[in-house]
Amino acid sequence: MSAASGKRDPPGEPLPDGASIGVIGAGPAGSFFALHLLNFLSADGRTARITLIDRKTFSSSGPSGCNMCAGAIGAAMVKKIAALSLPLEGKVIRRIADGYEIHGRDVAVTVRHPDRGEIYTVFRGGGPVAPRPDAKSFDQFLLDAAVARGAEFIHDRVERIEKIPSGYRLAFTGGAVRDFDFLVGAFGVNSTVSRMLRIGYAPPATWHTVQAEIPASDRFIVERLKNRIHIVPGRGKGIRFLAITPKDDFLTLTGIGEHVKIGDLENERKINSSLASLLPEDAKVVCHCHPQAPVGVAEHPFAERVAIIGDAFISRYLKNGIESSHDTARILANALAFHGISVPALRERFHRPCLELFRYDNLWGRLLLGVYESVLRKGRLSDAYLRIVNREAAEGNMTQARILWSVFAGDTPYREIAGEAFAVSTLVDLVRFLPRRG
Repeated sequence: MSAASGKRDPPGEPLPDGASIGVIGAGPAGSFFALHLLNFLSADGRTARITLIDRKTFSSSGPSGCNMCAGAIGAAMVKKIAALSLPLEGKVIRRIADGYEIHGRDVAVTVRHPDRGEIYTVFRGGGPVAPRPDAKSFDQFLLDAAVARGAEFIHDRVERIEKIPSGYRLAFTGGAVRDFDFLVGAFGVNSTVSRMLRIGYAPPATWHTVQAEIPASDRFIVERLKNRIHIVPGRGKGIRFLAITPKDDFLTLTGIGEHVKIGDLENERKINSSLASLLPEDAKVVCHCHPQAPVGVAEHPFAERVAIIGDAFISRYLKNGIESSHDTARILANALAFHGISVPALRERFHRPCLELFRYDNLWGRLLLGVYESVLRKGRLSDAYLRIVNREAAEGNMTQARILWSVFAGDTPYREIAGEAFAVSTLVDLVRFLPRRG
């Protein structure tokens, strides 16, 4: 059905009523897909049998339940979750941050967005240690919602994928075999399952990042970090930016760069005084991981009766992976429900809209993050710029603070941020606030 005309497009090969759909991956991309497709079909008087498959359990603590994500959810994503009639449960939220604190060498600036509200921080799994009895991971929250609305969940590992005339056949570790009319790859860019598909798929280019969990008291988080997410420019060669995200009695420390190792993170703790001042003294890393952050676009992410969503296909450049997973999942669900499952339908109603949403916008993202990295990594220049941000804010001009929020939150299209950042009026204001000589 065309969103503009309200008429159903000729689907070529429609999704059969009562079709069986296998979704490999029960993280946000898979659960969002199930929730959206069930909503679309229910409104149209149709049904589908959706099976979510994952080897992980998102209630487990430690690596077995971890989905390797910083876990910051902004207001835009909260609204999208609410649009599914799914209010974010209090037991999922681990902290509420009121903004970001951006650090230079000796100067820091607090940035808030008057229209974006608070940032919720969550654990994607059970957390680095045994979770609180009253807590729930974000991924488990979404999966529970999908199952409550009619999806099935299989906790098992996919061992083999076979193309059959009617769709796909999956074989599991436990010996079971299931056939599906359509297959969705929601397994994430870190997975090796894609190798079984044999559709010519090639994953997007990625950066090898690092993430670590560090214990911190509630008093330290409230008094020293002010319950904010802190952004610190890297001082060593390997790390471009670091982010500190508070959750419960832990800090998630993320190091962003092309190929970051845990040793690079530990080195930053020694040489980066801004970072060291934001971490508890002598705090030890209790667990760490190396997520692959996509910085490109996958090749051939769809074929006959199969499509790949989430960061294994495309994502916003270095930011907001959860929202990107939601958006690609919704686009695919809409394509299947109203336009069919043929290759032409997937190309026009799934692949092309996803590229239009992210691909060219990410070019602006590369430019913006490159510019701000260059500024913030240079000590005197970063301090001079952040003083300008503070002086602007003192006069009631929040332009630079708003731009910084948008760049590091990733909740605004990069092209819109660039339009404001490089506008003549913005540049004039920057010049006006430059320190005068003499």
